[in-house]
Amino acid sequence: MNTSITSVTKTLRVSWQDSVCIIDFHDESKSMNAFSRDILTDLDKVVSQALAVPGLAGIVMTSSKPGCFAAGVDISIFDSLTTQAAGEEASATLHALFQKFADAEVPTVAAINGVCLGGGLELSLACHYRICSSHASTQLGLPEIQLGLLPGGGGTQRLPRVIGVAPALDLILTGKKVDAKKALKLGLVSEVVPENQLLQRAVQLCKTNPPVALEKRKTGFGMLGQVRAKELAGIDVQKLALETNPIGRSIIERKTLEQIEKNTKGFYPAPKKALEALMKGLSRPLAEGLKIEAKLFGDLVVTPESRSLVHIFRIVTAAKKNPFDADAQKAAREQVINPLLSGDTFVGMLGAGLMGSGIATVLSDKNIRCALLDRDGTGVQRGLKNVQSYFDERLKKRRIKKFDRDAAMGRIVPSVDLSTFAATPIVVEAVFEDLAVKHDMLKRCEAAIHNEDFIFASNTSSLPIGRIAAAAKKPENVVGMHFFSPVPKMPLVEIITTEKTSSKAGSAAFDLAAKMGKNIIVVKDGPGFYTTRILAFLIAEALNILSEGASIEAIDKALEKFGMPVGPITLLDEVGIDVGAHIITVLKDAFAERIVIPAELESIIAEDRKGRKNGRGFYTYVEGKKDKPDTGIYKHLKHGDDRKHFDMKDIADRCMYVFMNEAARCLDEGIIDSTATGDLGAIFGLGFPPFLGGPFHHAQQLGYARVVQTLDELAGRYGARFAPAAHWKNSAR
Repeated sequence: MNTSITSVTKTLRVSWQDSVCIIDFHDESKSMNAFSRDILTDLDKVVSQALAVPGLAGIVMTSSKPGCFAAGVDISIFDSLTTQAAGEEASATLHALFQKFADAEVPTVAAINGVCLGGGLELSLACHYRICSSHASTQLGLPEIQLGLLPGGGGTQRLPRVIGVAPALDLILTGKKVDAKKALKLGLVSEVVPENQLLQRAVQLCKTNPPVALEKRKTGFGMLGQVRAKELAGIDVQKLALETNPIGRSIIERKTLEQIEKNTKGFYPAPKKALEALMKGLSRPLAEGLKIEAKLFGDLVVTPESRSLVHIFRIVTAAKKNPFDADAQKAAREQVINPLLSGDTFVGMLGAGLMGSGIATVLSDKNIRCALLDRDGTGVQRGLKNVQSYFDERLKKRRIKKFDRDAAMGRIVPSVDLSTFAATPIVVEAVFEDLAVKHDMLKRCEAAIHNEDFIFASNTSSLPIGRIAAAAKKPENVVGMHFFSPVPKMPLVEIITTEKTSSKAGSAAFDLAAKMGKNIIVVKDGPGFYTTRILAFLIAEALNILSEGASIEAIDKALEKFGMPVGPITLLDEVGIDVGAHIITVLKDAFAERIVIPAELESIIAEDRKGRKNGRGFYTYVEGKKDKPDTGIYKHLKHGDDRKHFDMKDIADRCMYVFMNEAARCLDEGIIDSTATGDLGAIFGLGFPPFLGGPFHHAQQLGYARVVQTLDELAGRYGARFAPAAHWKNSAR
C-alpha cells in the first residue's frame, strides 16, 4: 500500500494510500487539536479538493496528535459570538462543513484515537463509519452543556439517530465521556481496534465498501442505522418501540424535563434547549432539525449563564499550569513526585480520620501509595473502613472490578508507628485543629524521617501555616494543603505558602494535588487563608440574621434561591457547629473590627449541638438524614419563637455581599493573586453558583459601581464589614 503526503498546512496533513485520502488533524500551534477558524477553513478546503479527485475511494479523518483526535471547538471562537445571529451562523457553518462528509458518494471514516469531544464527535457522527482505538486515552463525548450550550455541530440531531433517544439524552445532558468499550456497546462506533491497526482498518473500510447510494444515506430516525443485521436480536424491542412512536417520545420528553428541573432548579437554560432541539428534530427531516439546533445554539451562546461557564472553563484551564519556577518544578519532580509515581516510596498520611482517610482514598485511587497512620489501631481501622467503603461502592456500581478494589486497598499501608514514615519524601498532616498538636506531630516527624528535607503539608483549614512552620527545623519545607470534605468528591485543593515556604515545597504540593485530579489555587498565608475566611464571614452573617429574628429555613432558602447548593445554616450543621464556631472564633481574633458573632452561639454550643455528626444541630435528624429545623434553638435567641419575616433578597444580599467583599479584601491584601483565583476557589471549594461565574465575575456582570453602591448602603445599616474593599472602588472609577 503506497502512502504519500501531498500537502501540509499549519493544522492539517493530507496524504494518500492508493486512492484513499487521509486527512490528519495536526495543529502545530497547540498541544490539543481544537476547531479554530483556521482549522475549519483548512478542512473545508481540503475535503472539497479531495471530493473532486477522480477515482477517489474514500476519505479517512484521523489525528497524529498523541491522545487527541479533536477536543471540540477552540474556546476563543466564543469571544466573537456576541449576538444570537452570530451564534446561529457559526452553528450553520459547522453543519455545512460536516454535511460534506455525510453527502460524500464515497465512504467517509472517522478513525478515532484519544479524546474526541464536542465538534470532534459531531464531525465523526457525520461520517459514514466511526471506528476507534482501544487505547485508554480514547474518550468520546459532547461536553457543550458544561459551557451552558448545546452541541451546535449536529450533535442533537445525529446522535439520537445513531444510538437512540435515551442514550443520546444521557450523553448530551450530562456532558459525560465514554471510553471505547462503552462507545461500542452504545453503537456510537462500529469497531474497536488496537491503536497500531486503526489507520489500516479505516483505509480498508473505504476500499471494501462500495460508494454509498444517496437514497440509502439519508439519515432518518432510528437506532438501527449503524447496527449490523446479525446484532438485531440484541436490540431492546420495548425500548425501540418507546423511542420510535410519538407517544413514547412524549413520555421520554416529560420525564427528562422533570429531571432537568430537579437537577438545575431553573438556573441553567441549556439542558431545556438541548432537549427541545433533540425532540423537535426527531419528528422532522435532518436538515430542518439542524436549523432548529442552530437557532437554539444562537439563543444560548449569548446568555449570561454560558458566558459565566465559558469563563470558568478558561480559569480552570489556566490553573492547571504549575506557577512555580522551572528549577523548583524540576527538583520537586525528581525528589518527590517521580518516586511516588514509580511506586518507590509513598505519601505519609498523618491522621486517619474523615479527612485523612479521604485523602488516602484519592491517593490510592490515583495509583499513589500511602501509609495511613493514626495514634492507635482503632483509629487506623476506622480510617481503612472509610477507604474500603468508597471502593466497595465503586465495585457495586461496576465502575471497577474486584481486582481493582483489592489493588487499591493494597496501596495503603496501615500504621501506628511513625518509623513507617522513615523514607517518605512528603507527609500530609490531617490531625486535630490545634496548634500544639500540630507542633508535636511536626517535631515527631522530624525525628522519625531520615530525609531532613521532607515536605510537611498541613491540611489545616484555619490555622496560619506560618505559625505551624514556626516549630519546624526547616520552615521552608512546610506548606499548606487544604482539602475539602468529602475529599473524594470535592474538587479543590487550596495550597498555602508562607514567606519562608520554598518554591520546591510549593511545587511538590501542587503536582501532588494535580496527580490527585484536583483543581488547585495557590494562596498566601493568613488566618483562614482565602476559602475559609470568606466562608466564615458568610456563615457569621447568617447567624446574625438568625439572631435578629429570621427563621432557620428562611435563611437557608434565601441562599438556595440565590443558587448555593445548600444554605449556610445547613452547611454549619454539615461542617459541625463546634468546628465552625472554632474557625469563626479564630478569625474573630484576626478581624475583630469586621467579623461579628452573635453571643447566643455560645449557649447553643453548650447544649452539645454539633450538627449532623451527633444528630443535634440547627436541624433535627432522622436516621442520619436532615429533617426539620429544630425550633428548640430559638430559646437561645433574643426573639425566641417569635420569628420575624425577612425579605429573601435582603438575606441573600447581606450574606453574599459580605462574602464578595471579603474576597476582594483578600485580593487587596495579596492573599490571592487574581480575580481568577478568587472565582476558582469560591466555585470549587465553597459551591458559589457556577452560572454566576464566581464572586468577581458576578460583580463584573453586576457592575462595580453598583457593587460599591450596595455595599455602602449595607455598611450604613450594618457596619464596617460591608465597607467597600479597595478593589471595588478602584475598579469602579
